Amino acid sequence: MMAFMRWIFALLVISNVAFFAVMQLPQHNPDSDSMANHTPYRAEQIHLLPEADLTQAQQSEQPAPPPRICLEWGIFSKTELAHVQDMLKTLQLGEDAITLSNAPEKTSKYWVYIPPLKSKTESQKKQEELKGLGIEDSLIMQDNNKWRYAISLGVFSTQAAADKYLSQIRAKNVKSAHSGPRILDDGHTVITIKASGRNLETDLIKMKLDFPGTELKAVSCS
Repeated sequence: MMAFMRWIFALLVISNVAFFAVMQLPQHNPDSDSMANHTPYRAEQIHLLPEADLTQAQQSEQPAPPPRICLEWGIFSKTELAHVQDMLKTLQLGEDAITLSNAPEKTSKYWVYIPPLKSKTESQKKQEELKGLGIEDSLIMQDNNKWRYAISLGVFSTQAAADKYLSQIRAKNVKSAHSGPRILDDGHTVITIKASGRNLETDLIKMKLDFPGTELKAVSCS
C-alpha cells in the first residue's frame, strides 16, 4: 500500500512540473505574427504635396487651349464688307477680335476675268462651258457694282503672273477672257482678325471662296 501511494505522489509531481514548463512557453498570437511581416510606419518618410504644385499638376493634365492666330483679310469693297461682316458674326469671335482699316491703295490684286454678262443665268452657262474646256476654277461675281455677273478666273499678285495665266487659258480657246488690276471703286477696307479657335483658319478659308479678289494671310500678333 505504501509503495502504491509513493507511485501516485511521484506521478503528480511529474504532471505539475510538465504543466509549469508548458506555461513558461511564449503564447501564440495570430495578429502579432501577421503584423511582424509589415514594414514599420515611418512618419518622417511621408511628404505632403504643396497646394500650388497640386494645382499645377491638375492643370497640366487638362487639354491645351486653342492657339491664338492673327490674320489679315482684304481688300473689300463697301458692298463686300457688309457681306463679310455678316459672315464673321456666325463665328462669334467677339467685338475685340476684329478691326477694320483702310488699305493704302484701291488696287488690291491683278486678276483674269470674263467681263460681266447680262444675267446670272448667262454667267452660269458660261461657267459650264469653261468646265467643258478643262477650266474648273471660276467664280461668278455677285457684287452690286459694275462687276456683277463677271466671272473671275484667278487672282494674282502681279500683272505678269496674270498675263501668263491668260495666255494659258486662251490656248484652250477662251477668247473672251482679260487680265488687269482689280480696282475697287466703292471702298478699300482690310479686316484684321485676332482670335483663338481650333477651326478658325479653316472656317475663314471657306468664307474666302465667296470673295475671290481678296487675300487672306497671317500677320504678327504683336
